[in-house]
Amino acid sequence: MNLNINALNLLKEARGSFVPLDALGADVETVRRDLDELESFGFGIERHPYLGAAFRGPARRLCPDQIEEAPGTVRIGRRIAVWERVASTNDLAARAAGSAANEGLVVLAEEQTAGRGRRGRTWTAPPRSSLLMSVLLFPPAPLDAVGWLTALGAVAVAEVVTEWTGCEARVKWPNDVRVEGKKVAGILVERGQGAVIGIGLNANVSLDDLPEAVRPTATSLQVLRGGTPVDRSELARALIRRLDSWYELGRTGGPETLNPPWRDRSEHLGRAVRVTTPSGPVLGVLDDLDLRSGLSLTLLGGGHGMVPAPEVLALTAIEPDDETFTPIVPGLSRKLVERDGID
Repeated sequence: MNLNINALNLLKEARGSFVPLDALGADVETVRRDLDELESFGFGIERHPYLGAAFRGPARRLCPDQIEEAPGTVRIGRRIAVWERVASTNDLAARAAGSAANEGLVVLAEEQTAGRGRRGRTWTAPPRSSLLMSVLLFPPAPLDAVGWLTALGAVAVAEVVTEWTGCEARVKWPNDVRVEGKKVAGILVERGQGAVIGIGLNANVSLDDLPEAVRPTATSLQVLRGGTPVDRSELARALIRRLDSWYELGRTGGPETLNPPWRDRSEHLGRAVRVTTPSGPVLGVLDDLDLRSGLSLTLLGGGHGMVPAPEVLALTAIEPDDETFTPIVPGLSRKLVERDGID
């Protein structure tokens, strides 16, 4: 179905006011058919015999025509595929990796039956409630690292969440986006012939929609907006543009261009942390972090240390027990209590 997105945009720009039909197109009968198609797709359109038509709400399902209209991107979003129900959007994007011409392909789905998270976890969401997106890329060597691509997805999502909710979104190493400690999105990068960035973002999800086990530690854009749902098609457009902007900046300016926004949004910066590494845990205050060099810490036993990024298996915030002895590092004691979090 080729919807008249120009007419839809004119209605939306009127902010609820009626727009005369002849202002939506020269042929009024064609305009009426266009409005019929928009209503049939699911857009809220109110009509008046004399005043014309007015926009009353977005379609509940993703609209490919709306997402693809004037994307304003260089690479990501040149091709967009929207599916009703799939096992995994990452799997579908990976199947297109046989041709480099497919770089920038965005796969979206209304429902996933086998969505994956980090460490083999699953990602579930009610149908037509979340943004389930995968992006296929063939990054040049400097950007061809899972850590950088994960940060790309996390920074873009965090910026969109902040913009759409007014709430400060933070990145929990390495792949979660959270608001006030509650997870709103997760990123999963998988490598094959190309690289696939998978994103799951809770959009129009109420607390009752969430599995009971994760309700205390999860949230959504709708919840953060006080119960007001979002237009998921416009949300997809916004996220695609952010991803493309940061990816192109990385291609022209190098991977370090992403480091400042990623560092500044770190949930752990300046806090006491436990760093899990192959050789054991490292405890200290996180002073700095860099996508290439890794983590810089003031260590529990005194002095400073670096943990290379590839050696960081997990990063967990910890709190001192106030009843224990004086800490060696300010704000950090020998007796530590791990904070709950979602990996």
